[in-house]
Amino acid sequence: MSQDTGRSGSRVELRLIDTRVEIDSRSWDESFELAFNHSYLCSVHLPYRNPGDDVRRITKVSGAITLRLEAGSLPTASGGFEDIGLPYGPRSRLLLLHLMSEAVKNNSPIVEVRDSFTAFAKELGLSINGHSLRSLREQVARMSVVQMKLARRHGDTIDVFQGPLFSRLRAELPANPQQRSLWASHIEFNDAFYEGLKKHAVPLDKAALGALKHSARALDIYTWLSSRLWRVHPSRPVKLRWTTLRQQFASPDVKMSSFKRQFQKALQQVLFVYPRADVASVYGGLELRHSPPPVPFKNTKLLK
Repeated sequence: MSQDTGRSGSRVELRLIDTRVEIDSRSWDESFELAFNHSYLCSVHLPYRNPGDDVRRITKVSGAITLRLEAGSLPTASGGFEDIGLPYGPRSRLLLLHLMSEAVKNNSPIVEVRDSFTAFAKELGLSINGHSLRSLREQVARMSVVQMKLARRHGDTIDVFQGPLFSRLRAELPANPQQRSLWASHIEFNDAFYEGLKKHAVPLDKAALGALKHSARALDIYTWLSSRLWRVHPSRPVKLRWTTLRQQFASPDVKMSSFKRQFQKALQQVLFVYPRADVASVYGGLELRHSPPPVPFKNTKLLK
């Protein structure tokens, strides 16, 4: 794990090593903490960086799946609404994964958030310093009002979810009327999204997500491989070209050499905490080979 250097990189390396030791030491029948993602959202992802609050809509396409996000607006303490930008980065992913996981595990579209914002941050495995809490609070605000269109083509038919992720939320208004409402203590997933989530929930190893919490791209690669590898036919590996991977995990205008360097670094970290993943670098791209999922099927009985 020598690709990271410096103090921050050392913390990442130690976290990855500790997680790998935990995964390797598990017995075959040992249970562990799970998280869940919508299978469609394993292929299409939120922005990596802030696209700018003036960007009100983005679209991502991966194979048969299309995601469109539209930025929303928040009520202000003094009345009216104020536009807010799109969710982005690793905290937005951890936030959405946490809320989806709670909904699946509790078999309810309603998620009650911890009383303390600090406790909520700890529950996500995040630092509780002032900068981290402010950043998470901003992503909570952006996620709480985002509009989503999520579609999958099946031959001549298309399944589409469209609308706000949350049909209801209870938010605390700040004392300062110039501030936006930034904290929701109770959220309720849109019924259509929740039903799709129950039907298409992909189980993930929560410890691996915690180890990768520093990188939005690593989180995306991990959830993608978790959903994809076990469905690869044992005798028919899948080769993906770098141009295809760039379209899925970046944008076409990103310089290929820069994308490959960033992707390969993130992939190395992902494979370290998903040790049974069989992914090989080949000429022109990657080859995906049939692999067991990170969560054995016996651990997903609670979905039944």
